[in-house]
Amino acid sequence: TLSCLQDMGELAGMFPDLVQGSSSGVSWTLKMLDLSLNWGLKMASPGSLQGLRVEILNLRGTQLGAVAVKALGLEKLDVLYAQTATAELAAETVAHFELQGLTVERSKIGYISQEALASCRSLEILGLSGTGLTELPPGFLAAMPRLRRLDLSGNRLQITTLCRNETGDASGLTTLNLSGNGLSTLPPATFSCVPHLRELLLPYNQLLSLQGHLFQDLQQLETLNLDKNPLLNLGKSWLAALPALTTLSLLDTQILRSPDPGFWGAKSLHTLSLRLPALDAPAVLSL
Repeated sequence: TLSCLQDMGELAGMFPDLVQGSSSGVSWTLKMLDLSLNWGLKMASPGSLQGLRVEILNLRGTQLGAVAVKALGLEKLDVLYAQTATAELAAETVAHFELQGLTVERSKIGYISQEALASCRSLEILGLSGTGLTELPPGFLAAMPRLRRLDLSGNRLQITTLCRNETGDASGLTTLNLSGNGLSTLPPATFSCVPHLRELLLPYNQLLSLQGHLFQDLQQLETLNLDKNPLLNLGKSWLAALPALTTLSLLDTQILRSPDPGFWGAKSLHTLSLRLPALDAPAVLSL
């Protein structure tokens, strides 16, 4: 990391036994190949890493696109981290390696086509933070039946498209990050297709009101983060629909100014994060 590599092919010259043709005739398996912060890295000579097996390849902070990785000749790749100016999801790379994880944060994707989505069935982890997304294509979650962790933070999503699925199939998603999307409202059916969700991250949005029926499909949710939201209007017993909730974070919200903060019903809650306001009168909490 933080070196002056310009071409991934240089690695074969530095470490000749990484690739096929070494004296032992056996190629290596690397748990991680971390080339992050090589700001000048922008080339991937075709076939230069022929036969190398890599579990995790980190190309954050380089100019090398995720699409270029396909030409290296890698025998195996499980997880790819990239950060490029590409305008399309690296669907061909996902399909070629049957990637389990793909993160293309701060890349200019903007829109995901149905064709690209069809190549992503193998993904278990997908990171799309800061990629300019404003909506998700129909059947987004249904197209990735193995997906467990999804990061959509730092976009401007119309989140009503998350569960826009004509088949009505439930997703196996367990972690969903929607922080920093400017969300002000969440319709009742927002999370109807993710009943197995265990962690929901919603900080740095503009949520003013929350009602219990919003969470009625999240019976397995354990962690809920609502930091940096106004939260001026909360429904009575708005947490009662979350029987498995153990961890709740409400830092830098206005929840304590509400007549009834409504913590009743969260029977499994054991960790609550609040920032007490500077008031003349002491704050009174009903827990």
